[in-house]
Amino acid sequence: MARFQGGGLETPRLDTILAESLSELRSARHMQDTQIEEFFARLREDFFSRSLSYTNHNGLSYVEDASVAVSHFFNHQTHHRGQVQVMLSQAQVVLPSLDLHRIINP
Repeated sequence: MARFQGGGLETPRLDTILAESLSELRSARHMQDTQIEEFFARLREDFFSRSLSYTNHNGLSYVEDASVAVSHFFNHQTHHRGQVQVMLSQAQVVLPSLDLHRIINP
């Protein structure tokens, strides 16, 4: 999100601990979701013609069209839902539906 707002030039390491407890994580997630909604609610059309520069977690520099970055931003959760599905299936528990339409409209 920070890249869209002019920051976030460096990507945090993948092993960065973002919260020490589930409660802290839930609160941070709620604040982040609010920021995302507010940012995109007031976004101007010319944002999509911008380029975003950043360095990924491997130290590689990139310049990406904002339109591509926004698409990735909203679709990346699909990747994580797949990861969760694999981990849960390995735990041999009853799996919840991770289909997006079931998550949004349970």
